Amino acid sequence: LLYLKIDNSLSESDVKALRASVVKDELIGIARVEKATPHEMFNMLEADAKLPHGDLGLLASLLWGLDKCELAEEAEDLARQERGESPRRRVERHTDPQLRHDKRGNNKKIKLETEYEVDCARASDNYHRSATQPLDEGGGMGRSKRVFISYSMDPYNSSDPYRSDADIQLQRRRVRSLADELRRNGVNCMIDQYVEYSPPDMWTTWMQNEIVQADYVLMVCSPHYLECITGQKRSEAGFGHNASFEGKVIFGLLSNPDSFMKFLPVFFDEIDSRYVPAVLRGCHMYGPIEHPARHGQEAFDVLLSKILGRVPPEKCAPRMGKPPSTYATV
Repeated sequence: LLYLKIDNSLSESDVKALRASVVKDELIGIARVEKATPHEMFNMLEADAKLPHGDLGLLASLLWGLDKCELAEEAEDLARQERGESPRRRVERHTDPQLRHDKRGNNKKIKLETEYEVDCARASDNYHRSATQPLDEGGGMGRSKRVFISYSMDPYNSSDPYRSDADIQLQRRRVRSLADELRRNGVNCMIDQYVEYSPPDMWTTWMQNEIVQADYVLMVCSPHYLECITGQKRSEAGFGHNASFEGKVIFGLLSNPDSFMKFLPVFFDEIDSRYVPAVLRGCHMYGPIEHPARHGQEAFDVLLSKILGRVPPEKCAPRMGKPPSTYATV
C-alpha cells in the first residue's frame, strides 16, 4: 500500500530523479529502470534483498532525497511497526528559530532574550532536522552518506573449531546489527551479508567498488582482521580471504594522504590499538559497539555523529561570553 501511495504521489520529474538516484548509487542497473514505475523499482529492490522486511531505511533515504518528507517519515514509521517498535516522535521543523507554539498550539513569535538563546534554538532545530534527513557531502540535506563495513568473519581464528564457529556466528550478528541500525538512521551502509542471496559475479570487483565509492569504511578491528589486511593471514585459516583482498584495496588508497579520514577503526570488544593497522593508530577509535547496536548507545551515537557530520547541541562548546565588567584592564 505504501508503494502504491508513493507511486501516485510522485510527479514525472520526481520519477526521473528517483531513477537517476537508484542508478547513481548502483542499486539497480539503468536498463532495468529506464521505463520502470516507482512501484516496480521498489519491487526490484525487494527482490535484490535491498529492502528487507523491517528495514525501509533505503526507501526513506530515497524519499528524503526527493524532498518527500511526509512519505519518508511514513516509511520510517512503517519499518518501526514491522519491528514491533513505536513510531518515532515527529520533530517540528521551524524556518525561524524564534517561531514556537503557544499553549493553544498556535504558531507564535516570541522574543528570545539573548543571542545565545537564538543560537541554541537554531542548533537544536538543525540537529533534529539532520537526525531525520540524510546529509550530502557538504553537510546539507541531500544524498545519504555511503558506508562499507570491512571485517573478518572469524575475528580470532581460534584453533578450537567449536569456539571458532561460535565466534563466526556472533561476528556476523554484530556486523549485521550495526549495519541495520546505521541504515535505520539514514546511512546508506552496505555489507556482504546483504547480497549473499544475490551475489555479484566477481566478489573482488564488488568489494573494491564498495570501498572506493564509500564516504567511510568501518574497519572492524580484531586479531585475525589485522593479520588478514596486513598480508599475514595464516595459510591454514579457513576464513579471511575477502578481508585480505580488502586490505590490498585499503592500503592502496592510503597511499593518498587525503584518504586517511575515510577509514574508521571500530571495535566490538574493548578498544585495543594493537589490532589497528600501524598507519591508522593515530586515528580516533570507535567502540566498543554494543550488541545489538541501537541509537541512544553512547559509542554508537559517537560513530553515527561522525558519519553524518553533526553533533548534538548539548555536546557543543557553549557560546563565548564577555569578560565581567568588574575586572579592571591591566
